[in-house]
Amino acid sequence: MNDRLEKIRTLLNEIEAEPISGSDAENVHSFSAFELPLVIQEIVDDLQPLLSPYEMAFYWYAFRHSIAKNGSPLLRLSTRGLQNGVVKSMRTDRGNFSIALQTVRECLAALESIGAITKQGEPNRDGTPYRVLIPDEIEACRKFRAERVASEPKPDVKENEIDFYNVRENRIKVFERDAYKCRYCGKQLTRFTATLDHVTPVAEGGDNSSENLLTACLGCNSRTNKLPLGDFLAEQ
Repeated sequence: MNDRLEKIRTLLNEIEAEPISGSDAENVHSFSAFELPLVIQEIVDDLQPLLSPYEMAFYWYAFRHSIAKNGSPLLRLSTRGLQNGVVKSMRTDRGNFSIALQTVRECLAALESIGAITKQGEPNRDGTPYRVLIPDEIEACRKFRAERVASEPKPDVKENEIDFYNVRENRIKVFERDAYKCRYCGKQLTRFTATLDHVTPVAEGGDNSSENLLTACLGCNSRTNKLPLGDFLAEQ
């Protein structure tokens, strides 16, 4: 009997240790080490100004134990773990310093409110499942970035002379114009999952101007490369 109970406990532990699943888990992007420097740069530039220092500390903790740890944005957070874990790197004269439970709840609520984290299921003894979002996926960050970019000085160059396809900074402007959504199927994307598709192919005289480029998911982009744009849209 004891052996059976032990097997049941082991099985339950294995099930709880499996990756968190949610309504959109199949669309979750796993980040590579090559993408992390750019993601961190965007967090500092576009998310950090929108949060209080405490809220930002909670986000960095969640980011550290998800995307930065294994490339996955999914993790479980518990109030007890946050009370003690978030402040490990903070300097204090007190021996056993922990954050008040109310502060933990307020910071989590603030991160959910701005869209920096989203719940992915029901809590268990290990905590509540969350998904950590990056600035590309957070509407408030995209708006803040657009306002910041709009305030920057513009080069004295004609629009149709600018390469919006090969230059990374310009590609991002097209993604932002289209709100990081596929112009064909409407799927929400990030700069790591978005691609650019030419309305008029270069082989047929098209250029790399912003007017000749559309944000597309990889699936739609692959299909349009095999069909004329009008025929592709007619099939949607």
